[in-house]
Amino acid sequence: MGVDDKLRKGNAGSWRERIPDAQSASRARSPRRKRQSPRPAYPGLPGEEPRPAVIPGPTRRTAGPRDSSSPYGAPSPQPRKTPRPAPRVEYDEEATPERSSRPSGKRRKPGFTIFGALWLVLTMPFRFIGALTRNIRWFISWPLRILLSVSFVGIVVGAILVFLYGTISNRYDISEVKSNIPERTVILDRKNRTIGTLHGENRRRVPLQEVPPIFIDALLLREDNRFYDHGGVDWIGVGRAVAQVIKHKRATQGASTLTMQLAKITYNHQERNLHSKLTEVALAKRIEATYSKDEILETYINRIFWGHTFLGIAAASRGYYDKEPRDLSLSECATLAGIIYGPNDFSPLKHPEEARKVRDIVLGLLKDAGKITEVQYAAALAEPIVTHPPQSRSEENYAMDLVRRELDAILEEEDIRLGGLVVHTTLDLDLQNATLDIINKHMTALESRKDFKKHLASLQARREKRGIVKNKLTTKAEYEAALAAYKAIPAEQRGKKQPPMPNYIQSAAVVMDNATGALLAVVGGRDAEESKLNRAIQSRRQTGSLFKPFVYATFFQQGNSADTRISDDRIAHGEIRGAANWSPRNSDGTYRGMKPASFGLILSRNTMSVRIGNRAGLGNVIQSAELAGFHGNVSKTPALFLGTWEASPLDVASAYSVFANGGVRPTPYIIDHITDSKGQPRFAITKSRRAVYSQRAANITSSILQQVCKPGGTAGRITALGFKAPCGGKTGTTNNYTNAWFAGYTSNLTCSVWVGFDTATKILEKGYGGTLALPIWTDIMLASQKEGYPSNAIRTRAASEGQAVLVCRESNQLAHSGCQYAKTAYYETTVGYQAPSKMCEKHIPLAEPGSEEDIPYAEPLDSSDDNIPLAEPVDETDGIPYATPI
Repeated sequence: MGVDDKLRKGNAGSWRERIPDAQSASRARSPRRKRQSPRPAYPGLPGEEPRPAVIPGPTRRTAGPRDSSSPYGAPSPQPRKTPRPAPRVEYDEEATPERSSRPSGKRRKPGFTIFGALWLVLTMPFRFIGALTRNIRWFISWPLRILLSVSFVGIVVGAILVFLYGTISNRYDISEVKSNIPERTVILDRKNRTIGTLHGENRRRVPLQEVPPIFIDALLLREDNRFYDHGGVDWIGVGRAVAQVIKHKRATQGASTLTMQLAKITYNHQERNLHSKLTEVALAKRIEATYSKDEILETYINRIFWGHTFLGIAAASRGYYDKEPRDLSLSECATLAGIIYGPNDFSPLKHPEEARKVRDIVLGLLKDAGKITEVQYAAALAEPIVTHPPQSRSEENYAMDLVRRELDAILEEEDIRLGGLVVHTTLDLDLQNATLDIINKHMTALESRKDFKKHLASLQARREKRGIVKNKLTTKAEYEAALAAYKAIPAEQRGKKQPPMPNYIQSAAVVMDNATGALLAVVGGRDAEESKLNRAIQSRRQTGSLFKPFVYATFFQQGNSADTRISDDRIAHGEIRGAANWSPRNSDGTYRGMKPASFGLILSRNTMSVRIGNRAGLGNVIQSAELAGFHGNVSKTPALFLGTWEASPLDVASAYSVFANGGVRPTPYIIDHITDSKGQPRFAITKSRRAVYSQRAANITSSILQQVCKPGGTAGRITALGFKAPCGGKTGTTNNYTNAWFAGYTSNLTCSVWVGFDTATKILEKGYGGTLALPIWTDIMLASQKEGYPSNAIRTRAASEGQAVLVCRESNQLAHSGCQYAKTAYYETTVGYQAPSKMCEKHIPLAEPGSEEDIPYAEPLDSSDDNIPLAEPVDETDGIPYATPI
């Protein structure tokens, strides 16, 4: 080291020491900037001393003396084999973002992305296909690549569709295929005869065994000839349908199998698109996996629509040919199998020629398949298209109306929707029809009377004078003529004209069994199709003198007797509690002094009846009447003793059964029990009864009512009208002759009859119950005797149901299992019925008759007053017994 060098080193140290403290502190407070690295010396940059350019390339490395021009005596730079890297530049901390984000000269490699990975996965199969075929000549490899790629895409799409529509099909309840088949609920009478049908759909399910095998062959050949070979989807049929689409540029034939059609109609798929079709395919696979082929076929023929309102083979067979399915001929089977494709277009009823064409096609298929011979084929072709629709039977029936009301209260909504039940009622169809005929006979006879026609014309004239021109009062014949004339007017010419409304004289009647309360006949008017008002249960009218027996029975309940003396004189002012100024008169205007209480009821004396009611007490009379079955609001005034209480014929019949049962009232009912289509019990009806009066009070009243029906009483014409059996009853007539009643009973039956207009209109001058209603009652009772309801001595104690007898309604002998299988057996419960001694010989028994435990019994009610249970007053909901599910 020379002298100069040592001197510089020493000065450097002393220079650092000479820095003042204040200056150091000042520097510490100011922001310190990084020292920039010297910029590389490139030729041509401003501010740089020009230096010799270094040309890269291979050079020979030489060793020589240092360049004398270098200030430090350093050797000249040596050439390099590789390009010199760009110097790293350090920027100031406060450098601008633009400067700090300047890209470096080195290129970055792309990183991992989701889309890149997805693309790699998607293209991997195609790369693999390409790798497999890269060594094959191009004219082979490219078609092969396309084929393999399309196959791969098809497999993937198919797997996705299988998963998607498999998931969709799992949302459906597959059990509905067999269970959710709505059908009509059948209503039977007490002798197992069909009265009508309700709810559900026009369908009746039948097993596959009840269908002719030739029909099954025709159906399969027409709709699905590989039914027993495929698993729900016929891929050959699919291919054929696709080929037809390609050929004809439109769909000319379907590819649906019976199973797919079953899925469609089960789940009500209305839309026709690819989504619905794929859903049906998935459902068809599930159906095939769940049910056997025969189960699927049986369900299909019971579900399918056959035109009009016919659902299922049984309804179609009955609707077109009035036959059971098992009785169909070859031609009829081919016709039904052929019209499935378009039931409304090929209906044998509307389009017999089109039906013949499809029938001939099906017959040809059967012949070609070897199912029928040439002789059978020719014979069936020669048969004309002949239909035999059943005789139209209106199901508008007043008894059916009551059954419908009861079912709506008993059944759940699901039971009503699905139907398929068998409702066993207490009705007697013969007695029901006879009652309706009797009512119409007597009302027609009344309308033909000259005095009635004159009275009707007078009423109508007064109505028109008051400005009442609508709903003209007419006879039934006049109304029907006016309705026919209205229907004859073309629809476009009717304009604002209203059809005529029925406003003619009406009548209603109810017949019930005393022992059980079973309703045998319910007629609510002259024609259920013309008037929907069920007057037997819906119309409540004042009862008049018909109510008096309940006033007298309450009087006897308090210890009085039929011989108790009651005055028949005029009622004095203030004599009647709650009606000081009321003084009713007797209908004949006479007053006969003190008479026995029975005299007042036999001759229906108003003054005596009011005095008896006053002594019995208004509250007591109302309470006993409610127990007897009278419903609704009542005016709590002494006028009630003369019959201002309004009641329906059903209420009256139920109340009068008390006097035929020793004071006990059975609750009326019309539905006995309900089963399913296979006979399994579903609902049992709870029957009840209640004590209203003591046996003594009921028997005293009953004995007086029996005298009413003998010569000298208000109903003394009964014998002259031809009814000579023991009976009791009472007439009823309201003010101004607006209602005419008669209610009476025999040993087995109670019947009430009402006659009047639907509005409070005078029927006829002196239109008493004994002249208008009594003859109808008499004829009904005579008809009941012909139907097997005997009239013996009137009972003085409560009746019992006794033992039910299983009878065959075809042979009228004791029924057995063969009769039950033929559906001709029924339980006869009529009191006094003489059971036959022989078993039915018309039907062949299938098994030994059931034991005695299989026959229902009912214990008789104890006759003593102490053992008769008391009952609360009847309310609106207590009129009909309730049902409990089994």
